[in-house]
Amino acid sequence: MQRLIGAHTSTAGGLQNALYEGKQLNCTAVQLFTASPRQWKPNPVSAEQIERFLQARRETGIECVVSHAAYLINLASPDSETRRKSYEAYLAELRRCAALGIRYAVVHMGSHPEFETGMQLLIENLRQLLAEMPQGVCIAMETMAGQGSALCYRFEHFAQILEALPDERLVICADSCHLFAAGYDLRTAETYEAVWQEFDRLVGLSRLQVWHLNDSKKPLGSRVDRHEHIGEGELGANAFRLILNDPRFVRLPMLIETPDEKRFAEDLAKLWEMAGD
Repeated sequence: MQRLIGAHTSTAGGLQNALYEGKQLNCTAVQLFTASPRQWKPNPVSAEQIERFLQARRETGIECVVSHAAYLINLASPDSETRRKSYEAYLAELRRCAALGIRYAVVHMGSHPEFETGMQLLIENLRQLLAEMPQGVCIAMETMAGQGSALCYRFEHFAQILEALPDERLVICADSCHLFAAGYDLRTAETYEAVWQEFDRLVGLSRLQVWHLNDSKKPLGSRVDRHEHIGEGELGANAFRLILNDPRFVRLPMLIETPDEKRFAEDLAKLWEMAGD
């Protein structure tokens, strides 16, 4: 079985270049932006872009590709215009993913100063997206650190969404840094297992489909999102060993978003060693 370990690679010069960079880094999976992460423009991908991308997949052998939606998106925004733009931008992301053959489109869950109001706005937008989105793609809801008025930093928040929308196309992207900052301790075998028992009870382990592997600059429960290089932060190396060798997760894509892309090869080498591959 091939492990799916990789990084968020650059699309500078074309979407296909993320795959070529991934190959150079010894990745078997990559995450990329299908469009600028800091612009609203809901542009479709061209036939030429699709062909170049598919050719790069064939040449590199990297079949597992995950997209990350624009950082601007806030499906729970208190501002109706921002919510509209967010909806249109994420729907366009899902359509680009379908055209490119990308199954998972990771999205940040947004924020609202009033939690319950924000959750209802988020749920309604997700409901509409599920009705309009193309087949073959999934909404990968990222676990958040809980910074500011962010939603979805507790498993109960995802349980609320899934109770309202029990659709199999809603899946979870677990970010190790965010989980830790939100108060979930992954550092010892005992606390690690307790976290996943709670997740399974509230959400269901089958929903977890993508991993972001990042160490944390900030301590447990800080609710501050600051990524650190693998094994160099408050999480430490043991947490990554536990994740990488958990039989429940070994088939899932595991992608780094560590702070300095010049050190991606170093971070990836650590993960491959921990995985025993």
